Amino acid sequence: MEDALAMMTRRTFLKTASVIGAGPVLSALAQGGDDQNVTLLSETGCGRATGYAEANKIVSIGENTHVAWLDSPEEGFRVRMRTLDRRSGEWSPVYTIGEAHDNHGGPALTVDSEGYLHISYFPHHHPMRYRRSVRPNDASEWTEYEEVGKTTTYPTLVCGPDDTLYLTCRESSKTEPWVANLYTRKKNGPWEGPRAILQAEHMGYAHFMDGLAWSPDFKTLHLTCRIYDNNPGRGHTIGYLRSEDFGETWTQSDGTPVELPANAKTVEVINQNLQDEEAGLRGGGVAVLTDGRPCLVCSDYRADIPSAWIAVLGTDGAWEHRMLRPSLPTGYEEWGLITPGNVTRTEDGRILVALIAVAPPHGPDKKLWGHGSCEIAVFDCDAEGNVVNSRIVTSPDASAARWLPSIERPTGHNRVPTAPGLIFTEGPPGGANTELLSNKVYWVNLGA
Repeated sequence: MEDALAMMTRRTFLKTASVIGAGPVLSALAQGGDDQNVTLLSETGCGRATGYAEANKIVSIGENTHVAWLDSPEEGFRVRMRTLDRRSGEWSPVYTIGEAHDNHGGPALTVDSEGYLHISYFPHHHPMRYRRSVRPNDASEWTEYEEVGKTTTYPTLVCGPDDTLYLTCRESSKTEPWVANLYTRKKNGPWEGPRAILQAEHMGYAHFMDGLAWSPDFKTLHLTCRIYDNNPGRGHTIGYLRSEDFGETWTQSDGTPVELPANAKTVEVINQNLQDEEAGLRGGGVAVLTDGRPCLVCSDYRADIPSAWIAVLGTDGAWEHRMLRPSLPTGYEEWGLITPGNVTRTEDGRILVALIAVAPPHGPDKKLWGHGSCEIAVFDCDAEGNVVNSRIVTSPDASAARWLPSIERPTGHNRVPTAPGLIFTEGPPGGANTELLSNKVYWVNLGA
């Protein structure tokens, strides 16, 4: 069965063409026939198989690329991995890393300087589980899991220059406002922490969607977040912090110290709406340009046509907002753009953005989460984050959403290939978090 899956390809991809600049012709994944540029990784993906943009799920080491996602077979939720040998184009069998509590328990993946893989996964208001590969650059065998924290959800995992691991996650509480905590683990040492980096201003549900990325010089740790808590308007804040002493202290981009835990009033605000009930701002992962300036993707679900943009810290210290909808390919001008989405920097310094494109009609009554019109849009940008061309890598097909894209990001010691890959989920989100689904999980070679 696994060998058959490795050879299967989705037969409803289409050719699309570049609309901006003189970049290469966009993804040419023709209908019919086998194509090693598209691989069906799983037919038992859960409702959020590749979800949660803050968690990196792909790591390339040498000629191997390791890919992780969350399945939901009959026996329950399982974190899976496969490895692509980029020289031969061959995929490994499916490896099972461990169980997950529900569809929130998907993995975050990184690698250290010696090539050992590190993964965190499992929880939804439970202790995080952490494992390390037994051998470098090999996903087939793992150490016994260690538990981190108590009531955690949404891991983000990066590795420092001295192989210290940095793990952020949300932790819930019945007696205090919820927080985004930082845990660290020195090489071969125990987990230390927690240290609260972000905190809600009010009791009750909160979501932080915090992302981490290193500057190319490996000296500055950048954190972006989408703070959503129980304030009177249930508003959203997209914010930013940085640390130049490996997580000990945090500042705004101009060096202004920020007392921890930060909140929606003390982070550096990129976008904010605290007034409207259920404001529609969302953020995605963070990338860092070659000159050390951070950028992230943001979207607004409540716009007349849902829109997304790249927020880049300008050389003058102000955040620049570069709208992406005008760069959609010909024929998709009326489509909307939303997150969850990813932004990454490739080995040659370019910026790639993956988002969800949604077909018209739009409006407040159209539920966009897992809507059947969802397709995967990719924007190719130069080293400054300016769009060069765009592509829709999946064929419009309203029978099932193609969504939750995830591209490899630099997490410390991995280098994103010039022609990276992307994974996404095909299928519905499901109802309850414990619902077992049979969604498809696909890999697409973006260099095709």
